[in-house]
Amino acid sequence: MRDPVGHLPTGEGPSPRLAALFASFARVGGVLFGGGYAMLPLLECEVVGRRRWLTPAAMTDLFALAQVIPGVIAVNVALLAGQRLRGWRGAVAAVLGVITAPFVVMLLLAGVYDALLRHAWMARVVAGLRPAVAGLLLGTAIRLVLRNGCRAGLWAICVGVAGLTLLLDLNPVWPILAAVAAGLAGQWIGARRPRREAAP
Repeated sequence: MRDPVGHLPTGEGPSPRLAALFASFARVGGVLFGGGYAMLPLLECEVVGRRRWLTPAAMTDLFALAQVIPGVIAVNVALLAGQRLRGWRGAVAAVLGVITAPFVVMLLLAGVYDALLRHAWMARVVAGLRPAVAGLLLGTAIRLVLRNGCRAGLWAICVGVAGLTLLLDLNPVWPILAAVAAGLAGQWIGARRPRREAAP
């Protein structure tokens, strides 16, 4: 399996064992509320801060790459991170880890889900989770922008995309595709500029 992110630096820690890789992603998957976008701060705490398997910059790049690949973001991030750390075996271990806890919880709750929704305390639990998840998402968004520098252009893109998504109720796929196109265009323009300057 070809390494799509082989240029990304790993952290200071040693290469993880497959069991440790599975356990770390299972720990993240077990507390992953709010979807894949809330995964970044949790995964950074585990993989970057606690384990030191990847650098913060590498983790951010993996997360960005996972968003342009079809599929569930949490699974995509686990796949890319595991593959980066231990090849295809690491990818399998990380993906199995991140989906195991949610799968077990869904099996346990499947028979009592409707009954739980009728309880007032469950409504209070869900109401309490909403602002916490929103805070995680906001922190993730700010962290992504700050790590790419505080240039005015990046902030303008961030605010513009957020505003258009909210006002026009855009499908998130379109801003992501537009960002990919803009990145490719910027790379092409940047590659042509040195050639023009070097030309006599």
